[in-house]
Amino acid sequence: MTGNYISSYDVKMLAQISYEDLGFNTDGDYETWLDEDLIPRVEGIIEKYCDVPSGFFVAGGVAVSNELRDYREDGISLKYSPIVIITKVEINTAGCGSTETWSATTKYVENLDLGTIRIVSVSPGCDDQGVRVTYTAGFVALPSAVEYACIQLAANVLHATLQRKISPTVRVGDFTIKLVVPSCFTKEIKELLKPFTRMKVSVG
Repeated sequence: MTGNYISSYDVKMLAQISYEDLGFNTDGDYETWLDEDLIPRVEGIIEKYCDVPSGFFVAGGVAVSNELRDYREDGISLKYSPIVIITKVEINTAGCGSTETWSATTKYVENLDLGTIRIVSVSPGCDDQGVRVTYTAGFVALPSAVEYACIQLAANVLHATLQRKISPTVRVGDFTIKLVVPSCFTKEIKELLKPFTRMKVSVG
């Protein structure tokens, strides 16, 4: 398990904390812990805060398959936005209560930035869950604000670990992260993530 957005080098450069400071035997052990333990967990916390799936901010986005949405004549909002590309739009031509019959359509207008589609000229047999969409959501390139937020949060955790004299070899997910993240997830980080946040969630 390694990080999607940042590396141990990024974190070490910002934190300026050495392996000796944290009690590791070698710099290699320190980097392995960062890359395989701390960084993936920090990135996961930021994804949870932004309410997006794992890998959402990776360059090129993340695939979302067969997302079911209710049909609305004035437009349909997909779960995630922005959208890199819409691969397929289908409507259920069967009536409500009947066996689903999915038919692909190209008769729609898309707004990739807002993550919406408006189907024109055709409509499903039943509005409820009558539209199925496969698409790629996210960004063509990793947003620099998200990248920096990840680096900053990881560096903050390192500083908190050092200040509180918590052993970094304690499993981060079991103890350290739960203890230090609330104070490490600063207002500055939240401001950086504001444009990418779908909903507020607890990081405690």
